[in-house]
Amino acid sequence: MLKHQESFPIKEDDISMTQAQNTLEKAVAAHQRYLLKETNEDLSAAINGYIETISENPKQTSAYYRLATLLHKNGQIGIESAIEQCQKAVAISPNDANAHMYLGYFLSLNSDFDKAKDEFKKAINLKPIASRTRIVMALTCLEKIRNTHDKNAIKDLTGAIYYGLTGTLMSIFDKASIKMLCQNIKDDINFIKYKTQGEFYEKINSQKKAYNIYLSAVDNSKRSISLYERMAKIAIKKNRYDIAFDCLNNVVILSDNDPMKVVNAIEFVEEYQKDKTDELIDYYTILANKYPEFSKCYYELGHLYLKKDEKINALSAFKLALKYDENNPYYQNSLAYAYVQLEQYDSAIELYKKALETNPNDEWSAVVAQALAAIYHQIKGNSDAAISMLQSSLLLTKNKSQIHEAIADIYYDNENLDNAVEYYQLALKEDSENPKIYSRLAMAYWEKDCIEKAIIYYSKAIELDSSYDIAYNNLGVVFLDGLGDAQRAMEYFKTAVSINPMYVLAHFNLARSHEVLDEKIQAAKQYQKALNLNKEKNEMEQKIIEDRLYKLFEA
Repeated sequence: MLKHQESFPIKEDDISMTQAQNTLEKAVAAHQRYLLKETNEDLSAAINGYIETISENPKQTSAYYRLATLLHKNGQIGIESAIEQCQKAVAISPNDANAHMYLGYFLSLNSDFDKAKDEFKKAINLKPIASRTRIVMALTCLEKIRNTHDKNAIKDLTGAIYYGLTGTLMSIFDKASIKMLCQNIKDDINFIKYKTQGEFYEKINSQKKAYNIYLSAVDNSKRSISLYERMAKIAIKKNRYDIAFDCLNNVVILSDNDPMKVVNAIEFVEEYQKDKTDELIDYYTILANKYPEFSKCYYELGHLYLKKDEKINALSAFKLALKYDENNPYYQNSLAYAYVQLEQYDSAIELYKKALETNPNDEWSAVVAQALAAIYHQIKGNSDAAISMLQSSLLLTKNKSQIHEAIADIYYDNENLDNAVEYYQLALKEDSENPKIYSRLAMAYWEKDCIEKAIIYYSKAIELDSSYDIAYNNLGVVFLDGLGDAQRAMEYFKTAVSINPMYVLAHFNLARSHEVLDEKIQAAKQYQKALNLNKEKNEMEQKIIEDRLYKLFEA
């Protein structure tokens, strides 16, 4: 009679351990792919796999030190946390040579060289033919000599030589080292093959084929940084700037934000894609984090934030630039401008003054003086100080027209029309083709009741710029209110609104000319149009338009 065979029940712990082992194997495979290709996808898979392994089996020693290595390399944990993870691994498996080796490695990074050497010795005692431990031990001895002034330096040097030589000799028995070496040789051969093929097609001007070769290679090469850089150059030649940017951005990521790669990306964006403000901010922020005292990064960040109208961030960036270079006049000027944007004028005035005291360049200082004069005139109401500042800037620059115009504007605003005319004419001597100055001079003559000269200079402004809507409108006003010629004035107003349909004052003046010609229906339409537009544009008092409209049909 056959006996009934009992099956042994599978324990839940055994299932969990099996799952953990499978998860660990997948994580290790992803880790190895990452070491060869350095892709973010493999990095995430390896990290998540190690975390899942520990969750499934908290006693899986290797998951701890492997996870610590990846997280520390990518800046997600510090050395102290990495040491703690490795200490857990040693506590779980005191006889695991690799756990001691990784603990020793992180202790060495933390400059705790003696404890590191103790851990390496334990690892070597547990696994005498492990070449990696001996080589890392040799490097630790050398690092200790370099960083300390220990009287036992000769002993450490002897140890470095011994462990370096024995580690090198024993590498032929280390399967892990041999496997990695073979993979690296294979990768080198593939890289040379793809690089040679790509360079050949580049030389015969078959850029598309070269690009596709490099593209097919990046997923199978540890040297994908070099390949992406070549792809970027090809994309730039073909004016495919979006593709070039993606390639260079990959270079930055794969190089772990190498400063030179970041600078290359910045130079590309500033030359070809200046609209990528957010990306430039990210790149300069990376550089600022790596070199906190590099003031130029903060200076550039400040201007980028201004471009985005993020005034507070710009102010903070310029302040940091000055913190590390407090006497830099360019930084002082930029911070002053940021203060102006935030309407903190007193702070701006002080910084503009400091920048002018340094005077790194006469032409530059002349521009700063004009900015300071504008604050004195427009904000502080101190015309004398503004004119004095502008007169000083005349001594600094060869390009005096703009300053003469600014002085003339101040005199005009103060109703000193004779001086205004004098300086507008001085401005025209250097800039005789500037329609704006002719228009401003015409207005000054209009205020002086010199109607003929006003007509001459407004006409000259229109001759120089046929789309100058303000000059058309103002010339129309001269004919309507100065000469009483509503018909001719109407033509100028119509031209002004045809150029700028949103020009409230031109619609209003066109309505006035219709009104003078007793064309009430047309006048009402233009007044109504001016009224509707003014609600949005707010060019003039709404009540003025309403009063003219309502009085049209009064008995």
